Amino acid sequence: MSTTEIKAFFESLHQHKKYVLEAGLLVGGIPEEQLFNHDASKFTEAEYPHYARQFHGDRGDPHGFAGAWLHHIHHNPHHWQHWVFPDGYTPAGSRSEGGVMPMPEKYLREMVADWLGASLAYSGSWDMSPWLNRHLPEMRLHSETRTMLAEVLASLGYRSPDGSPHLTLLDWSKYPERR
Repeated sequence: MSTTEIKAFFESLHQHKKYVLEAGLLVGGIPEEQLFNHDASKFTEAEYPHYARQFHGDRGDPHGFAGAWLHHIHHNPHHWQHWVFPDGYTPAGSRSEGGVMPMPEKYLREMVADWLGASLAYSGSWDMSPWLNRHLPEMRLHSETRTMLAEVLASLGYRSPDGSPHLTLLDWSKYPERR
């Protein structure tokens, strides 16, 4: 990888962190230190080179990227996958439902800020409803997490107009779009 490519990925990571910080302040309920440390593991040797190659379209090492992704979700509790036990394992006496633990609210809110930041970076818009409608049905979430997520999304203006799981955005116009 060239120095230019390494620099471009580094800049994209910082841009993402900036968007997540901005979104996190909007979402609220996330300690500032947590927002400043968002995705810090992407700067580690276990993740950075694999994410950088993927960022530049190099799909030549899927095993390396898979390892980086596993490292990332296991070191970043704002990812819903962090709270899923392998093979549906449910520890006795836990609050697990089908192998899924409830997410603490501060991580759930950071997850939403992460989605918002990614939406702005990839689509140029804070409106993440197209992404949510594609991916929410696939997410394995504890019932408490799903309820809390619905409340956080509703506080941001997302709603289900007809009781379906599909979300639309009420009014996001007060948040300027930027790139």
